Amino acid sequence: MKKNLLIKILVLIIAILLWIQQILLRPHEIEFQVPIKLLNIPNDLALQQIELPTITVIIQAKGYDLLSAKISNVAFEINASHYQYGDNQIKLSVRDLAYNKRAQLEVIEIDLNEAIYVHLDILVEKQKPIEIEYASSKDEEFFIENKITNSQQRVGIKGPLSLLDEIKTIKTEPISQRMMVDSKISAELVIPNANVQLLKDKVILDVTHTIIINRTISLIPIKFPETANITIIPQKVSVMIRGPEELVEKMNLNSINANLEFDKIRKGFTGVTFELPSGVKIVEFTPKRIQVIENE
Repeated sequence: MKKNLLIKILVLIIAILLWIQQILLRPHEIEFQVPIKLLNIPNDLALQQIELPTITVIIQAKGYDLLSAKISNVAFEINASHYQYGDNQIKLSVRDLAYNKRAQLEVIEIDLNEAIYVHLDILVEKQKPIEIEYASSKDEEFFIENKITNSQQRVGIKGPLSLLDEIKTIKTEPISQRMMVDSKISAELVIPNANVQLLKDKVILDVTHTIIINRTISLIPIKFPETANITIIPQKVSVMIRGPEELVEKMNLNSINANLEFDKIRKGFTGVTFELPSGVKIVEFTPKRIQVIENE
């Protein structure tokens, strides 16, 4: 019984192999989506597009030749050595079709609905400022308190002029406290566009440990709309702030804006909001409730 089953399986496998052989020997007509590759672009020019369109090509060949062509990655290889700055028309022909020449292919049709143009821009190098990204809000707060002293670094970038003009900054990977070794952080740079090249892939950030202090600033005037016909009691507020010593020590009455919460007046009372420099926080303030009297 088992012997008969094995014979049946073997016969089935042979039949499948013969069927596959017939498929591979039979002529077929198939559509290929063929990419365009530009070769020998002049050294002072750069391709502005990140990707070129693919072209539909109808090919007739035997099955094994089509399989060989698929494996060999068929492409239009265009010699762009004579291309100039600006728009250049890409002219395609069967001669530009690159594939494994052992495969015998017959090109039936190259489907070109419209002319294809590629824009070449001037290839330049520019310096761009870095923009530091943080892994979390806690990490951002940490690096505000413990200042990065060389955050104004600039890095070189190379690519098409029009693309470089659009790029304002080069971002770092999100940094965290855990990345700090001996008061330094090695941060990878993020490529802003696939068609540009960074001249270096990372920056070293120097971190200083800042002393955090508390300080009280008194008699800060409370601001409210000049058009409001009101009187407030009291008219000034005192705050305790917390932040880096070198920043907090320089602050005075004009460094903090105290604003009356004019749109939250309830039963003749409201609160106060504050505007402070980045890195400085309010620990507490007094009074927390301000009386509002409408003038007659």
